[in-house]
Amino acid sequence: MSIYLQSLRTEKFVKGPQLWTDHKEDARKFGGGADALFYCYEHQLPSMQILGRFEDQSQNFTIPLQTQAFE
Repeated sequence: MSIYLQSLRTEKFVKGPQLWTDHKEDARKFGGGADALFYCYEHQLPSMQILGRFEDQSQNFTIPLQTQAFE
């Protein structure tokens, strides 16, 4: 399983703090969904989605994270 973060606005993937890529293969892989969620909070990234990708594509998932603002 691989977990990625993708911007809903630009469709770019998180590569690192303030680094983005168009290619999932170059993106940061997160240890799990909670890790990706906390990364969004820590880096104040609005309008993101968590992508879970598996060898068996029927198990893939996408979780949109819509936030208005971070306080």
